[in-house]
Amino acid sequence: MATTFPLDDLTDSAAVRRLLEAVDLPIGRWDVQSRLTFCNPPYLRWARLPAQALLGRTLAELYGVEAWERAQNAFALAFQGQPAEYERLLTHLQPPRWGRVQVFPELTAQGEVTAVYTVAFDIHNDVVLAESLRRSNWLLEQHMLNAPWGVVETDGALRVTRWSRAAEQILGYTASESLRLDCLDRGVAPENLPQWHDTLRRIRQGELQSSVVQRPHHLPGGQRIWSEWTLSALRNDAGSMVSLLCFVRDVSAQVRRHALLQREAEHDALTGVLSRRAIMRRLDVALERRQPGELLAVCFIDLDGFKPVNDSLGHHEGDRLLMHVAKALAASVRGEDVVGRLGGDEFVVVALLRSERDAGVLAEKLVCAVRDASLGLHPRTQVTASVGVAMVPQHARNNFELLQRADDAMYTAKRSGKNRWVICPNPDAGQTQFPGKSAAV
Repeated sequence: MATTFPLDDLTDSAAVRRLLEAVDLPIGRWDVQSRLTFCNPPYLRWARLPAQALLGRTLAELYGVEAWERAQNAFALAFQGQPAEYERLLTHLQPPRWGRVQVFPELTAQGEVTAVYTVAFDIHNDVVLAESLRRSNWLLEQHMLNAPWGVVETDGALRVTRWSRAAEQILGYTASESLRLDCLDRGVAPENLPQWHDTLRRIRQGELQSSVVQRPHHLPGGQRIWSEWTLSALRNDAGSMVSLLCFVRDVSAQVRRHALLQREAEHDALTGVLSRRAIMRRLDVALERRQPGELLAVCFIDLDGFKPVNDSLGHHEGDRLLMHVAKALAASVRGEDVVGRLGGDEFVVVALLRSERDAGVLAEKLVCAVRDASLGLHPRTQVTASVGVAMVPQHARNNFELLQRADDAMYTAKRSGKNRWVICPNPDAGQTQFPGKSAAV
């Protein structure tokens, strides 16, 4: 044992030997020429060499110049009296493993450094795990930086901690303007703030774990886009939100496309007024929103003399006339009133009114609007309108009944001479005569 572990220069060699043999870590002692003068049994197993091949040789001679380059700064500090450490890949092991080496000085009573000791620790699994985690974080960071979606992250107090390049491009604000600021409200119109704040509050308090929100976003220059925010909360064991991850994208094109498709579905392709299906939906909504004292009026409009236009001038001119009539009807009503085409040459107007007199005024406008549209387009082919009016609550209880009663009144106007309007009688009053009026031609 004394040949393998020369401890003659130590104060209490027996005590030190027992201590070193008890420590299950590779320990070496290096003199001022950085030559190995002592090593314990774990060091022999670690080096995979016998003591005779190790003692008296420098670290560079034992493990190569590259190993010494990794160690020399720590050795220099230790010879100056300062503990130090370094890490290196132990290539003499197969397969190579990462180790951490602590270097500390051996001091005399006078404080002189006579040698340094090294203690090696196997940190291979830690290094591999850290490298794997670092690479995973790097990959995630690169994905976030290069993703077409903007990435915005906040802490638990909604202060921004991440603002990606794509977020800058989409939202118009730079990372330097946005980081560390409570600026998730930036770009939100005042009318959208209450709903936006409510969503953030519910996520922060744990009522929602995630949410997808579409809202208008105002760019710094004043332009408006539609943004979609996918919000996801990260919580600690106590359930408190510690981070909010937001993916944001510009969905302006999708919103415009959806609006166009919805308009095409709700509007008549020829005239641009509402379709039959849309009119029925609007009637349902109007029935629900009607306030006490309001009358929901439906004016059923059928063109008089339209067939001769198609027969004499062709369907192209007939379509042109229908478009002019629809435009004239839309121009003759209020902004909150609804104009639709049921099909062929039949139109309908829905309006909330205060009295039957208002209904008569509206019907008269519609009759005149059709007459004027026809005169301006085909002066030699006169087209007029027969208009029937029915109202809730006097004449009907639902939309289908309301349309039917207005249709009945329209046919009464036709039988009465056309180019006029007629209000449906109140069935509870037992009326047999329909009040009506003919428009002057």
